[in-house]
Order: sequence, then C-alpha cells, then structure tokens
Amino acid sequence: MGNFIAKHSPIFILAFLCIVLAVASPLFRSSANLQNVMQRTAVVGILALGQLLVILTAGIDLSVGSVAALGGVIGCMGMVNYGLPIIPGILLGTGVGLACGAVSGVLTAKGRIPPFIVTLGMMMAARGLALIVSGAVPIFGLPPGFAWLGGTRGWWLPAGLMFGLAAVMAFMLRYTRFGRSLYAVGGNNEAARLSGLPVDWVRIAAYTISGACAGFGGMMMASRSGVASPTELQMFELNAVAACVIGGASLSGGEGGAFAAIAGALIMTVLQNFCNLQDINVHWQQILVGALLVALVFYDNHRKRKSGLLRQ
Repeated sequence: MGNFIAKHSPIFILAFLCIVLAVASPLFRSSANLQNVMQRTAVVGILALGQLLVILTAGIDLSVGSVAALGGVIGCMGMVNYGLPIIPGILLGTGVGLACGAVSGVLTAKGRIPPFIVTLGMMMAARGLALIVSGAVPIFGLPPGFAWLGGTRGWWLPAGLMFGLAAVMAFMLRYTRFGRSLYAVGGNNEAARLSGLPVDWVRIAAYTISGACAGFGGMMMASRSGVASPTELQMFELNAVAACVIGGASLSGGEGGAFAAIAGALIMTVLQNFCNLQDINVHWQQILVGALLVALVFYDNHRKRKSGLLRQ
C-alpha cells in the first residue's frame, strides 16, 4: 500500500487539495468554477504531456511555450489570410510545432548538444519567428467555428482532448516498445544503447512529439482567446516542467506517468484558482507554486535516497 500511494501520490495530493479547498470556499466547489479549472488546465496539460516524454529521456524542452505561440500564429494565419479550413489550419499549427521539435531532437541526439542549450536557442528563435511572420501584431478574425477547440462552446471538449491524449500516452508508455524505450533511455542511457535500443531515434521522437503537442496547444490557446498572439504563452515552458515534476516525474529521467503529469497541472491550476477566488495577490501565487515545486522535488530526492536509488 505504501508503494502504491507513493507511486500515485500526485493524484492523492490533488484529491486531498480539492477536498480541503472545497470545504474552505463554497465558490470553489461550484460547477461553473470547476468547469473553468478544467478548461484552463487543458493547454498546460497538453504541453506537460509532451514535456513528459522529453523528461523521461533525462532531457528538457524549454521551447514549448514559444513553439506553441509560433504554431498558433502560423496555423491561424493560414485560416485568416489563406482561407484554410479549420481542421487543416489546426494540422498546420501542429505540424509547425512538430518540425520545431524534430529540429531540437536532431540537434540534441545527433549533434550531441546539451538539451538545455538546444531548446533555449529554439525558445528564442521560435518566439522571434512568431513576431516576424505576424508583424508583431495579433491575428484577429478567426473563423467562428474555430472557437469549439478552446472550449468556448463547451468546457468538456478541451478537457476531453487532454484526458484522451493522456490515455493514449499512458497506454503507449506502458504497453509499447517505444514507451518502454523512453524509460530505458532515461534510466540508463549507456545500458539502453548496449541493449540494442536506437537511443538517438528515441530521443528525437520524444522531442518531436513534444513539439507537436506544443503546436496543438498553441492552436487551442488561440481558439480559447479568440486571437493568435506572438507573445502568448510566455513562461508556459516552465509551467509544463513544473506540472511534470509536481506529478512525480524525475528530472534525472526514467520516472513519470501521463496521468500524474495531468494531476500536476491540475494541482497548479487549482491552487491558482483558489488564490484568485480569495483575492490573493498574484505574486503570492507564484511563491506558493514555487514552494510546492521545491518541496515535492525534495520529497522525491528523499524517497530515492531511502530506497538507495540516489546516493549523492
């Protein structure tokens, strides 16, 4: 039972947190507020799912926020300026993110450049490119039917897409060769290579999927706000990393789960939502989330030292 609770601790923390906040604030437990929480979590949750695959390989992707903004801008420009239908426009934005992720993956795996440096460079390049192609102005006049993706016509759709993607990734991580390879590469890169796993291609695929999730998340954010802004989603790369870590993923690689990452994203959104309901200053909200992040990483390291997985 102790191992089960430790493995699924983010979900237990989320449940306990929701119970406490529901008792403390009647506004929090209203159906309208809970729907708002789910809708707001969708974009961060999708970015976190892509980020999770990179973290499992002991990497990090600092570019997801900028890549999401670039994908949203180009996808929406395709619909507004070139008359693309909604679905091809969404695929275009997702494809832009996929291409950016593939470039990061190749430079990291084949170029042997540290992931931090590669994705930091991609973060700046993607943000700059988004500003250039849009003329540094938001893209207005999106098709009316596009609003459904962001949940403006039903909160259940972005939430359903987030949980559906989490279910697909959870199945992939548990039951497919690629999913198990991600854990193997992150757990011990050299042992995975000697076992015959295509380590470089596994890492490239992880970054590529992360980029695709970022591009799709950018399209979802544009749909929700009704405008595609090149300055949108700043700092969301750190929110995605924080969601994964709060959800129990280890930055040293080889540990984490899809639904746990969603739980981490929900924990952050629930805390921010409660602070907003209580009219707590936004700066204190940042301190609260930051303190929670450090505390959970400390707990993770303490647990690993006790079990002998971490000695230094």
